[in-house]
Amino acid sequence: MQREDALDERWTGLYEECRPALYRAAALVVGAADAEEVVQEAFERAMRERDFFERIHEPMAWLRTVIARFALGRLRRRRVLERLRLRPGSNGVEPWERAELAIALARLASRERVALVMRYFAEASYEEIAEAVGVAPSSVGPLLARVRARLREDLC
Repeated sequence: MQREDALDERWTGLYEECRPALYRAAALVVGAADAEEVVQEAFERAMRERDFFERIHEPMAWLRTVIARFALGRLRRRRVLERLRLRPGSNGVEPWERAELAIALARLASRERVALVMRYFAEASYEEIAEAVGVAPSSVGPLLARVRARLREDLC
């Protein structure tokens, strides 16, 4: 019984510590309407991992990678639905304070958006970004440089 209580406390602590940053990152990639689901899916996936706390030495990094993958999958599914003109329900209001940022982010390719959000909003390392978007770590710097240049054109 004591072991279960300790496990519950670790999950609660991890969730309380990581959720705000993970939610922000997910919201910037998939929008606020889907962000909470992406975060919940990532934590559910973590809880299914056997011996998570013993095997995973950097839980936040692991969760960021899972969220990036789930967000990319959600964006792919959304694109298919849009091609079929079956758009997901929405209240039409974007959650970002600056609408032009949301527009500029939406213009980016999925991998570019995930890389940018992971680096600048979730503070992920190049290695974490490389793993999440499926490129070599040495490709992350040039990828981010291209994305920043595109955003400067769109926002300035």
